[in-house]
Amino acid sequence: MRERARIERIVDLIETLWKHDIDQNLGPLLQKWIWSDWIEKRGDIFHPDDRENEASLKEAVEKASTNEESELDDVKREILAKIREFWPVVQDQRLGQFLSNYAFGHFLSHPPKMLLQQTDD
Repeated sequence: MRERARIERIVDLIETLWKHDIDQNLGPLLQKWIWSDWIEKRGDIFHPDDRENEASLKEAVEKASTNEESELDDVKREILAKIREFWPVVQDQRLGQFLSNYAFGHFLSHPPKMLLQQTDD
């Protein structure tokens, strides 16, 4: 079984990175900063191990920290909260595996408001 504590560390790193690149949605943020080389070589985000993801995120945060830090809006904070809530349920899945299976193409990059318990009005 994969280490459960890694989930919070990885989500914290994503949150920090996002604060330095506030204009990105989640998918493009991760692709830009940590998965572009992997996708170019292997074609997907499903397989990188979380040790690789965590190391890449740490490097990305260091590089991005030259940008001004901004506060996340409510939608981005809610996306991170949903990841923190749901990923531990399937904690054996790697970050890319979890996002591929439960997020991208579904709701996290552009969440319908009803999934975030807001109204679509």
